[in-house]
Amino acid sequence: MQAGSDELSRLAAEVIAEAPCSLEMPAGTGKTELLAACVATAAKQGVRSLVLTHTNAGVDAIRSRLRRFGVPSSMVRVETITTWAFILSRSFPGIAGISVPAVPNWDTSREYVEGATVVANTAAVRQVHAVSFGYLFVDEYQDCTVDQHELIVEISEAVPRAVLLGDRLQAIFGFDKKRPLMDWDTHVTPRYPPKAVPYVPQRWRKHNVSFGQWLLDIRPSLVNGGSFDFSAHSVVGLDWRQSDFKTAVQTVNKAAYDLSSAGESVVLLDKLPDQVANHASRLGGSYAVMEDVAGRFMAKHLANLPAEEDVLLAAWLVEMAKSCFVGLAGLDATVKRRLEKGQTVSDLKREGLMPVQTALDGLIANPVYDQLCMAAAAIRTAPGLKLYRQEAWDDTFRAVAIVVEEGTSPGDALAVVRDRLRHGGRSERKRIASRTLLVKGLEFDHVLIANVQNFSDPRQLYVALSRARKSVSVIGRSPRLELALE
Repeated sequence: MQAGSDELSRLAAEVIAEAPCSLEMPAGTGKTELLAACVATAAKQGVRSLVLTHTNAGVDAIRSRLRRFGVPSSMVRVETITTWAFILSRSFPGIAGISVPAVPNWDTSREYVEGATVVANTAAVRQVHAVSFGYLFVDEYQDCTVDQHELIVEISEAVPRAVLLGDRLQAIFGFDKKRPLMDWDTHVTPRYPPKAVPYVPQRWRKHNVSFGQWLLDIRPSLVNGGSFDFSAHSVVGLDWRQSDFKTAVQTVNKAAYDLSSAGESVVLLDKLPDQVANHASRLGGSYAVMEDVAGRFMAKHLANLPAEEDVLLAAWLVEMAKSCFVGLAGLDATVKRRLEKGQTVSDLKREGLMPVQTALDGLIANPVYDQLCMAAAAIRTAPGLKLYRQEAWDDTFRAVAIVVEEGTSPGDALAVVRDRLRHGGRSERKRIASRTLLVKGLEFDHVLIANVQNFSDPRQLYVALSRARKSVSVIGRSPRLELALE
């Protein structure tokens, strides 16, 4: 089903007519397309919609799809659930019972959600919701925590024509044991009756339909306690490559370079942040690390940022640079000892690093944040270096610039910088290294799973496989996985 097709329009009209309801749809079967068609149908009826989802990437994808459907911006509001909770809590902090900063601190998102639930339960806010919106759509509902579900219930009391969309096999956000995920059978279906819709491998229609159909076919086998053997499957687009500890790096690198040669989009996936960064580093900057929205890597470094006039600023910059660039091995222990003592380093012979050494000397002579930003800019443009954490490097020094301009703390400045992702999204890159948590909802021409043994959770495995439009390359010690929920 495509935008503007009679079948999609008919189904969209059917769905909103049956609201409240819930829809379970596998990855790539046109869930976002159907959601957009539902909003477009409502807009043609003169009814405004509130659309909520979980991630900034999801917000970007939905907004983009709505533009394709020609939905006027005045007829829809699209936000993440936590952003909407923040807006409600900040608008009525007394009712919410919490202090809400101007720039959200997403580490306290649960407080925003719980406060917003109280706010949404008041007669005045229920009336605002009821007057403002005729339909409520919530995407990726399988990722709702119990407290988020309670907020949605309160909103749907005011906006009863609610449609919840999701897929239980993609519930990969349940890592916070203090915030358990809601249970679909317990929390969803009794209040929002299930609506059956056809499953069509929409994502692969112009790319690799057989691969998309294979992903639908294997879903029943991706269960807790089951097993999956890649060597038992043969489908165009699936490439299994066996490697052991000694050959893993070489195998991953070759596959990554092979996939990047065509100029199409590629995502390299692994489980942990350090594993992802190591892959990007070994690939010499040809793949860029995707950072989490909160910017934990940047926050960690900024938490250790020395004060102005502290001679240790140069040593701090070296540590930051060596964790973001390839080609700085020459900044060794000798360089670090000198910098820690406030001594210059440009007299040391370090092949190809003279621009970097000169920038560090400038910071030793003038250890202030303005000079730090200039030194960082000089390092970024130094010939021969490969930057594989572009997002982290650029946003860290954007935050430092805000510290200079506004006198705020580095942590608060970083929050301002990272908050822009809520509004502008990420810049598009052809080759990234990431975790499934950060790319769920996105799609790429090719996916490379660097170590499939790290994807024994059937939900993580399914999300990883289903990001691909054309092909998946799977690398591991064994083609057989014993599946277990984490």
